[in-house]
Amino acid sequence: MTNHTNPNNNNPSELAGLPKSVGLGEQKKRFSAQVAAGHAHIEGDMTLGKKCITALRSGGEFTRATQNFHAYPARLHPEAGRLLLEALPGKTLADPFCGGGTILVEALIAGRTVFGSDLNPIATLVTTARTALLSPEQLQRLQADLADICARADEKLAKGANVHLPPTILKYKDWYKTNCFNELACLYNEIDKRQSELKPLYQAVFSSLVVKYSLRASDTSNKVVYIPRKNGAVMRAFKEKSEEYVRQLAELQTLVPPNTPPATISLADARRPGFDKVDTIITSPPYPGTYDYLALQQLRQAWFGLDMKTESEIGSRHAFKHAKAAYASWLKDTDKWIAASASALLPGGHLAVVVGEGMQGGKRLRVANPTIQAANHAGLKLLTSASVDRFDPATRIKKVEYILVFEKE
Repeated sequence: MTNHTNPNNNNPSELAGLPKSVGLGEQKKRFSAQVAAGHAHIEGDMTLGKKCITALRSGGEFTRATQNFHAYPARLHPEAGRLLLEALPGKTLADPFCGGGTILVEALIAGRTVFGSDLNPIATLVTTARTALLSPEQLQRLQADLADICARADEKLAKGANVHLPPTILKYKDWYKTNCFNELACLYNEIDKRQSELKPLYQAVFSSLVVKYSLRASDTSNKVVYIPRKNGAVMRAFKEKSEEYVRQLAELQTLVPPNTPPATISLADARRPGFDKVDTIITSPPYPGTYDYLALQQLRQAWFGLDMKTESEIGSRHAFKHAKAAYASWLKDTDKWIAASASALLPGGHLAVVVGEGMQGGKRLRVANPTIQAANHAGLKLLTSASVDRFDPATRIKKVEYILVFEKE
């Protein structure tokens, strides 16, 4: 059996072979805010702080527009984003850790001019798909193209036609049941040869199935889970996801005020963000030692032929194998990205940071004071610090999650 990439192993750049002992079933995705919030604490502006606490307590299912399209690890709850936007009015909004684009979708609906950047190309792909503002003609063409891709891929599959795949994809073949891999391969082939400005949207629909129809338990776990999949399951899922996505995009068009500019999405490091001159930045940087965001996308990385340099990731889980050095590096990176954000803010502008404590060796990794100190060094004034206790459902260890709001004087 081929060795594969596994971010939960000691070496995150190499996936382990499939284990002999496996589970049966499927894990449901969960917003981070659905982990129960406990005690709340506010320092500074109480009115603003209470709004932030309400945002931190947001939870439950949420289906507005494209917010439910495509899983993304540890995403902010959309209602939290909406509430923060209400608390920090302005004309322009940026997110240098845009992830799946949650904040940007809500900002478009609020009529803001929005900018998003991330060093993860899967993040920018998903964000581009979630924030797409299409004309009625483009929406009709997208619907027709997705249906045509599915039909042609299905025909190719039925004929048993040979599908050329790059070696990067074949390396991960063992992470799929044969029927699911073959169906994904036919869809990939049809999408890959298309030449259209809508191609990223076709790719995003495909990307939404890459992990779900693999043997991975979820987008945040490489545990192997065998789920019975009948022939045609991937094709049916692509068709259903396509129809759902078109409906969601149509809803987004009706919710975004007329003349709102399209989102500007760029592949950029938050330490050198792809925007400037904005009046509001709302963002949630990686919590230290919690996830390997780049490594978790390795299946998608293989399908799309992407080169992700995991050593550049801020606060990655695998880096915290050497906790002292990793935390020191996280502190330096926090100084850098906050300084870059402060530089991009207009005078009187606001930076809101949603950040939570990580864990290493049973100890909490503090995040609030370092973030505040970095903001002070960058010329930002703390307006409020709002926090809630969250209890890890697996360990029952308390961690604190914050919203810190700063103003550029």
